[in-house]
Amino acid sequence: MRHGLLPSKRLGAVASTLVLTVFGSAAGVAADTHGSPGTLTFVVKDGPLVLAPAAVRDGTPVDGIPPGPMVEGGYHIHAHLAVFVNGVQAWIPAGVGVTRPLELDPHRNDPAITGAKGFYWLHTHDESGVIHAEAPQEHAFTLGQFFDMWGQPLSRQRVGPATGAVKVLVDGKPFLGEPRTLVLRQHQVIQLNVGQDVEFQPYDFPSFL
Repeated sequence: MRHGLLPSKRLGAVASTLVLTVFGSAAGVAADTHGSPGTLTFVVKDGPLVLAPAAVRDGTPVDGIPPGPMVEGGYHIHAHLAVFVNGVQAWIPAGVGVTRPLELDPHRNDPAITGAKGFYWLHTHDESGVIHAEAPQEHAFTLGQFFDMWGQPLSRQRVGPATGAVKVLVDGKPFLGEPRTLVLRQHQVIQLNVGQDVEFQPYDFPSFL
């Protein structure tokens, strides 16, 4: 199953590591074959720190959200998530809500998923921070459901492994409710500041989303 990809917007100089089971290797990416059979560890040099790896999903529904083939038509929205930990941006991993094996774009030197065994209705293809919410019918997906799919906690005191006071900005405005309850909407830009406050960073969605 294949899907369109986003242009990468990687910044920073901290190496990130993503462990994927793939159909083939990606050009320009160092592959470490140590570890479990059929697993490649892709070490992306001069890339940003990924906050936490994507949970490996076996097809079991998460919060009632199932996996399956890419949804044709139906309900499609895309929101953007950025996380800053003490002033440093920590990127969202590729492969949230995607079942293995995966197929990577061979023309990119960062993890960019073009195909997979299946995609949950909430998923990511790359580290751009764009969350794909795609279902047969309209669905009120929440940020908490996305973090559950990711396999990471989310509260006013924690974002994944990062702890501290969490400030939530949505399209530049403070969100005062519990972050887990935030409903994802088309072209919504969400920013989570953990610890040190960071000015809101806008995001320009690609024209095809």
